[in-house]
Amino acid sequence: MSDNMDELILLQDNPAPRGELLGLCQKNLLKQRVTDFKALCDKQNCGPLELPDRARQITTVLNVLGQEWLIEARATAAAAQVPAASFMAITYPPEKVQPCLLPKRANDSTAAAACTQDPASRTLFLENCDGPDIVHHVISRASSPGTLAYIALSEAADIGIKAFVNEAGMAGTFHMGPPVDDYTNTSMQPTLVLRQICERATSCMQAVEEFQSIQKRMGPATPDKRGVVYIFADGSGEMTLLEASATRFQHRRVSNGFLIAANKFQLGNPAQTSIEPFRQRCLREHFAATPPDLYRFLAGARIDKKAGSEKGVCDAETRASFVAVLGATGYPSYALVTLGSPLFNLPVPLFPRLGAPKGMVDGTAFQASFRVSDPSGAREEKRAAYEKVVLQKLSTLSSGGSDEKLSAITNELWALSREYYKK
Repeated sequence: MSDNMDELILLQDNPAPRGELLGLCQKNLLKQRVTDFKALCDKQNCGPLELPDRARQITTVLNVLGQEWLIEARATAAAAQVPAASFMAITYPPEKVQPCLLPKRANDSTAAAACTQDPASRTLFLENCDGPDIVHHVISRASSPGTLAYIALSEAADIGIKAFVNEAGMAGTFHMGPPVDDYTNTSMQPTLVLRQICERATSCMQAVEEFQSIQKRMGPATPDKRGVVYIFADGSGEMTLLEASATRFQHRRVSNGFLIAANKFQLGNPAQTSIEPFRQRCLREHFAATPPDLYRFLAGARIDKKAGSEKGVCDAETRASFVAVLGATGYPSYALVTLGSPLFNLPVPLFPRLGAPKGMVDGTAFQASFRVSDPSGAREEKRAAYEKVVLQKLSTLSSGGSDEKLSAITNELWALSREYYKK
């Protein structure tokens, strides 16, 4: 793992240099990912033309969304020295391969948002990612004309994203929902929908408007014939749950209390909402006990109680955790990102526009995280000590802070988190 603590990777300038920087940083990761993907396609007896065909279809969609994404993706593939068609096809895999790349368990992810009285953290947002064994990493993109800067969580080689916080103080994520009758398998995958919203929406209301526009124009996909559950939150204290099939969607906006999303639809069909998922109940009880704050959200990400075959919010297989702090106007918004299970790994604060540590981008932090699985009491003490430092550092941001100060916080806590694993 790179120990150059000052090296923050920020994708900025024009699309080609952004893509080249990402490809060079992730060269080893992307080569391995493409190799594994091709082997999976061969195992599922995909024909030789299938990947080029998928790449052509997704290229058409990226051209409609904006050529920046396409230029960036091709530059990434070239810099990583991987075939562009195979790289592009990973975002839109063949139908017979798709189920292998989606979360294996029905209870695969959990997200929550809560409103607070503190203007420095007006809204808190949590996403725990489960799913297949694909490397998760962080993307830090600067703004470009017409787009917002953001921090995002992504799976290796996916052109889209899984969770984000942008510089406007908005956060969002999506989960695969229940099987739906109204489905389609277009190349407009949920990760691309989320990236489009992330780069353009400054509020929950705008997120819904953007989604509506995408659904009308592009016909977003419902991979594996499952609906998609989105949850958004912004710095005004507003939270939105949006549930979509291929041509229809419903949403609910709330501006107090909290929202929790799992993999079920909660709006509309009462038959699908009769049984609350266990991990959803865990979070509801956790946040109802006392007013939510950042400490409770970090603790909520680690709830590992089980009920029969149903896991809690987190277990040893959880791939990553993303806690966003959305401040009211004048306060910085940021993400605390844990790569690997938060039971054994530590959150690092990342700020939009300012980059992310190289180890969180190139896949090494994620790969190292699964070698660290000692749940001993000593480790718990170290975690508590680390978290105390994190919360103390972040509490000084209530009046804002210069970019240098924010970058220094990221570097210092990244270095401290690495020390945690050496002892």
